[in-house]
Amino acid sequence: MGTPRVAIILRYGLNPTAWRKRHDAGELVDETPYAYHLADAWFTTAWSTDHNEGRMSRMLRMTVRRVMGFDLVHVWRNRRIIQAADAVWTHTEREHLAVAFLKALQPRRYRAVTVAQSVWLWDQWGSISGVRRRLFGSLLRRHEVEVVLSSDNRDLSRSSVPGRTVIRVPFGTHFARARGADTALPVPPRVLTIGNDRHRDWPLLVEVSKRMPEVDFDVISLSADAKSQPWPANVVVRSTTQLDILENAYAEATVVAIPLIRNHHASGCTVAIEAISAGLPVVASEAGGIEEYLEGGATQLVAVGDAAGFEAAIRSAIAAPPQADPGVAEARGLSESDYVTRLASLTLSLLERAPIAPAVETFAHITEPPTKQAASPASTDEANIPA
Repeated sequence: MGTPRVAIILRYGLNPTAWRKRHDAGELVDETPYAYHLADAWFTTAWSTDHNEGRMSRMLRMTVRRVMGFDLVHVWRNRRIIQAADAVWTHTEREHLAVAFLKALQPRRYRAVTVAQSVWLWDQWGSISGVRRRLFGSLLRRHEVEVVLSSDNRDLSRSSVPGRTVIRVPFGTHFARARGADTALPVPPRVLTIGNDRHRDWPLLVEVSKRMPEVDFDVISLSADAKSQPWPANVVVRSTTQLDILENAYAEATVVAIPLIRNHHASGCTVAIEAISAGLPVVASEAGGIEEYLEGGATQLVAVGDAAGFEAAIRSAIAAPPQADPGVAEARGLSESDYVTRLASLTLSLLERAPIAPAVETFAHITEPPTKQAASPASTDEANIPA
């Protein structure tokens, strides 16, 4: 077998060519979404692309997505790279359920093994209809492995649709710049909150910020829910570039707050990793398995919905800033390189029908190639990969 071919199927809107332009303009740190280009060390990769849509074609795609519960039209448009692949990577269930649907329709044509990552599926599971649960359960069994980012999601997935391989793979992302040793803490203290995810508890942060008028709150979010809250005068809600967040926002903060409602997918794990890498104390709602990503950091976990407890934890972190080791994130294998290496190791094991290495599930830095099959860097598909 030559170099394995992997089709990377991402949601509509994450076109790698458009992403590359934003990266070159200095808006984004990663060269590609989730740094999946690092997989080129082991595979020949081909990426999903966004097909141009007029009003009617977009309406068709969105209608099918609403009816089916996944983006079948987008994945169908990218079917050729799936047919040509040895393995398929997806980042959410909206794509992997569509891939499974194609495999169910034409199993001889779609033979690639699928590494099917789910994010929000198990948070929604209890609220979807029985018909849709049966459909999704059948499709999930078409995958060789389902990947999730928290133990909460893993356990719920296994119990909801048993008899499958479900693995918690620690996420990894970019690291943030830490405050210089000779740089004073901001005055007044600054609480930094970042995130667009649907499971942020913005009402709780509103209440906490009203109780702490002497503290500045810097909220960086594109969420309409965040923007619509009745924030007090000591809160600024804004958007900025990824580069600015990593280079400046963390370095100018006193403490990072991650207010969460109940969830199962470790909502806030990206911010948790960035905050720890910057050596900052973190106050977070204990939900979704976020504690797995905060272990080893200067962290205070607060019960979901406990505004008084959240306020007290922030005040404690401000009054006596804990010593935080920014090297924890790297030591625990929370970089984007670690994340992609885990997925590569998992994929190579599936292709060889070999046992999955324990390192795929372990919070630790991966220093070795995934398996002995690691080959010379693969060439790219010029039609799908940014140059």
